[in-house]
Amino acid sequence: MFGRKKTFKKEFKEVFKESKDLFSFKWFKYTIISLIVFLVAGSFLFYINFPVPDKNIEYGLNFSHLYAEEMGLDWRESYIKILDELQPSSIRLVAYWDRIETKNDEYDYSYLKWQVEEAQKRNVNVILAAGKKVPRWPECFEPAWWGDLPSDAAREIELLDFIKTTVNEFKGYDNIKIWQIENEPFFPFGFCSQFKATTLKKETDLVKSMDARPILIQDSGEGGLWFRNYMYGDYLGISMYRKIWYDFWGAFLGEFIYFTYPLPSWSYKMKALLLGIPYQNIYVTELQGEPWGPGLNSKLSQEDKDHTMSVNDFINTISYAQRSGFKHIYFWGAEWWLWEKEKNNNPFYWDSAKALFRSSNR
Repeated sequence: MFGRKKTFKKEFKEVFKESKDLFSFKWFKYTIISLIVFLVAGSFLFYINFPVPDKNIEYGLNFSHLYAEEMGLDWRESYIKILDELQPSSIRLVAYWDRIETKNDEYDYSYLKWQVEEAQKRNVNVILAAGKKVPRWPECFEPAWWGDLPSDAAREIELLDFIKTTVNEFKGYDNIKIWQIENEPFFPFGFCSQFKATTLKKETDLVKSMDARPILIQDSGEGGLWFRNYMYGDYLGISMYRKIWYDFWGAFLGEFIYFTYPLPSWSYKMKALLLGIPYQNIYVTELQGEPWGPGLNSKLSQEDKDHTMSVNDFINTISYAQRSGFKHIYFWGAEWWLWEKEKNNNPFYWDSAKALFRSSNR
């Protein structure tokens, strides 16, 4: 035992001497100093930029008449109930190209104008999303005739014509505050053809030439690169999901799994900081407020729903979003809240959202 202690002391002295000798080299000394400075500076930046809940959060909603219809709701009645009972200050609406231009150069914006006008009557601000890739599954909503066009160039011309016509139709509405052009254009999700950056630039340049209101481009909050989208607009929209059901592009050999994103609430602000995107220019345009499971939410079993959006998940997700520090937070799932209330005798989500919106509007 005594011999082992003696050997250890001897080896420790040798290591200490060698380490001490290293400090005689300038490169080693500078490396250690640089590492210490980096760690201290990084910790300081992290501390001063750590997000705190905004004192005046603007809570908004998303609405898709297609999704409401899919769940068997009367979408017009649903929309009025959402506006009158929940009383959001802002809402994101969608121009579905395949429903608006079913025949080339024949446009019908009646459903969307009605939505915008009903919001205007109630002083509700609108983000209007338009493009070939817009919110709700299957993500892309190109008209059937568009795919039969002879070339990519011809298809791009028609897409730009749709954007131009849409802005012309709606630029007279003062309650439209932001134009959203495309939705996660570079993120590989949904049944969509590859999106070209040159096309997105042409779309945004066109809108800028027609109207002075800001442009928002959306990206995945969890998996997106962010800056590639933000560079084309004035604002960046991001999703914020906690629990999902997905196969991650076949990474699990086609097996779908329930998955919780291992991201702390402060990671969004740190990502923005590292990318040089002003935090105040980011909107959470899709805060998960409904399940994500193996089917339409109105068809899921209670067990499947609870995997990704239980009562506790709903409360925890709201708290998580508040702690992220964003000012603008738009919920995803108001149509499902109404379905749960009216068709499943579960008013929890609807009533909780109502209380939140009304308290924030005081």
